[in-house]
Amino acid sequence: MKILLQLLLVFALVSALPAQQPSTQEAAKSTETAYKLSFKIYEMEDGKRINERTYVFPAISTLPGQRSRSSSIKVGVRTPITVKEHETQYLDVGMNLDCSLEDVEGKLMASISIELSNFAMPDQIEDPRRGGDPVLRQMRQGFRLQLPVGKPVLVTSLDDINSKKRTQLEVTATKFE
Repeated sequence: MKILLQLLLVFALVSALPAQQPSTQEAAKSTETAYKLSFKIYEMEDGKRINERTYVFPAISTLPGQRSRSSSIKVGVRTPITVKEHETQYLDVGMNLDCSLEDVEGKLMASISIELSNFAMPDQIEDPRRGGDPVLRQMRQGFRLQLPVGKPVLVTSLDDINSKKRTQLEVTATKFE
């Protein structure tokens, strides 16, 4: 009986001790990390850059094993389009860029979606009998890839099907310290 009481006393004391603090390595695994993403969109014609635009997501935070909320940049115009007599709809024309990040076992994974749209120039429309209706061009792509930190990476290249132009997307991820 004495031994049973001693064992119960030991178990009671052990259970009353505070829980052991996680090691610094375990604590580091659960910390949030923020990244700045810089996107450069190059328009090229005959192999030469003719236009460059830069868009920056100032801070996207990640937790190990969790996908960040999606961040978006939208640049363009809302263009009125007459659908029927006295009925107008608005069309978004320009660029939409969406991105989310995820820390997967210490590797930075990005899910990126880009959509570029613009109106064709009158000389690029094959059938001049189309009347006054605008011709809208659109390029859209979505992908998931691993991003190195601190190094620019060309992530996609899209050809314009109606011209000799090509659009390239480059991204650089910079870790906030």
